[in-house]
Amino acid sequence: MSVDEPTLGADIAAARRAAGLSVVEVSNRTRIRASVIESMEAGDFSHCGGDVYARGHLRAIASAVGADAAPWVASYDQQFGTVAPSATDVLEADLASAPRRRGANWSAVMALALIIAVVFVVAQNMSSSDEPGRTGNTVAGPDVTTSPTPTKTSQPSEAPTQIAKGDPQEVVVRVTALPNGISWVQVSRPDGSVVFTGNIGGGQSKTFRDDKRLDLVVGDAAGVELTVNGQNLGSPGGSGEVARLSFTPKDPAGAAG
Repeated sequence: MSVDEPTLGADIAAARRAAGLSVVEVSNRTRIRASVIESMEAGDFSHCGGDVYARGHLRAIASAVGADAAPWVASYDQQFGTVAPSATDVLEADLASAPRRRGANWSAVMALALIIAVVFVVAQNMSSSDEPGRTGNTVAGPDVTTSPTPTKTSQPSEAPTQIAKGDPQEVVVRVTALPNGISWVQVSRPDGSVVFTGNIGGGQSKTFRDDKRLDLVVGDAAGVELTVNGQNLGSPGGSGEVARLSFTPKDPAGAAG
């Protein structure tokens, strides 16, 4: 590569000094070797690695010192008489002169994706279980089941004493929506903490447990049936009626409305 006329190199040096920067400071900002910058200021562009990289260096230095790169690039092209760079050449030059960044930590990204996938699978398995695991005698959460399609038979598939029957030291309440019914239900513990609140309908059922008491509010009492400690109590009230009930391990004999 030819040695450029002093004008372009002198312009680069003057712009750097006007910005109050040393060659080393410009090198740190542009990631261009200080020796290459010194050669460019002396009018020697042979160490840039070719025309494409020389143009990229000029743009990077201009950006670092606050100068306009267009006149520098035009002067370079005019003096060396090369063909204007293509879009690909400009991109390569910009990438070559841009500060280096660390690549993405793909190992960490893959590990995070694996953790998210495992959490999703565990959540799916827990939500599909009819009787999720419980710690002690506290309620772990409602069980959600869907009543099977009725079949023509005079014998029930499950005896009433077997439905929602648990440890005699705990209260077990199953709320089952009638096939064409829907009702808003709230279930809470004696301390006021809410176990569940929402609509239950279309034959859906939910089971709740506690070792002391369960308090229920049923928005449309005729839309659901209750089974308490294995005994089917039927609907707790009439259509449109709001039912408020409390059940303990000794119920339904000791049920309080």
